[in-house]
Amino acid sequence: MIKIILQIEILLLIISLIGCGEDNTEKSTPNEDPKELVTTTPSRVVVTTSHSIQDAINKLSKSGGTLFLKAGIYKINSGIHINRSNVSIIGEQGVIIKLKNGVNQPVILIGTDIATPTNANLIENISISNLEINGNQLAQTSEIDPARPHIRNNGIDIRRVNNLWIDNVDIHNARSGGIVASWKSSNIFISKIKTHDNYFDGIALYDSRNIIVSNFISNNNDHGAGISLDNKLKNITFSNGIIQRNSDVGIFVRDSNNILFSSIVIDNNGNHGVFMSHNDNDPATTGVNNILFTGCSFTNNAGSGLQLKSLSSNKNAVTGSLFNNNKDGCIIYDKSSLSEGANICYN
Repeated sequence: MIKIILQIEILLLIISLIGCGEDNTEKSTPNEDPKELVTTTPSRVVVTTSHSIQDAINKLSKSGGTLFLKAGIYKINSGIHINRSNVSIIGEQGVIIKLKNGVNQPVILIGTDIATPTNANLIENISISNLEINGNQLAQTSEIDPARPHIRNNGIDIRRVNNLWIDNVDIHNARSGGIVASWKSSNIFISKIKTHDNYFDGIALYDSRNIIVSNFISNNNDHGAGISLDNKLKNITFSNGIIQRNSDVGIFVRDSNNILFSSIVIDNNGNHGVFMSHNDNDPATTGVNNILFTGCSFTNNAGSGLQLKSLSSNKNAVTGSLFNNNKDGCIIYDKSSLSEGANICYN
């Protein structure tokens, strides 16, 4: 019996030794390129003030990624350029991005910087949140980038972008506008922002569509409007906002269609609360159409509460709104289409 047991143990040992000699490692199929299976760039990066935000963006993987900015002041000697899709920048509480003296560039440029963007230059799926952006305007010398004269030095400049989220961002002291979208940008969602003390307009939207701006303040912009809308703009919603103490009009609208203003305070601006018109070079086709103000207040403005001067404008309305103490009266319009309902005028 002992002899039989020994023989069985020897046989099992031989079998186990034979098994150890097999190659059990996984093999690549002939179509696999080993280089493509190795990720050499990160998709999530934590950035501190000792790093370059632009370098971190450039080093993200080809599929994009997320930058987490630690609290602190990031003084940048060139503007940040996001010219690739699928990028998110998320700041800790206390993140400030500030242009150094004489940079003369947008603080953040999203999209292409070529003079005439096309669909070939489209970038998508960008998110920016929890930042303070300081354009340091008094230390800049030009409203345009001298190397790219078609670029304005805005706090955030958006050019040919689709699917963009901007949340909880304070934009101030830009040498041009606060936040500006143009060149057929679309599907933009902006919430909880402040745009103030910029040289020109706080918020400017041109030649773009499908944009929602909510829970915002645009105030004390030095030489422009709180909001400026123009150039084939359509399908825009502004809700729950304050537009106050801007040097020119509170809201300027021209060549725009399907714009809703809901629950907006338009107060103490240096000219009209709202001025809507057309482009004098093409008055027949550049008026405003389907513009609705509902539940808004127009108070203490240096001109009229709302003025519409355009013979080519149609289907505009002001309902359920308050007008009080505007220097030139409540609502002024001449032969243009404007409906009024349930408004209160104390002028």
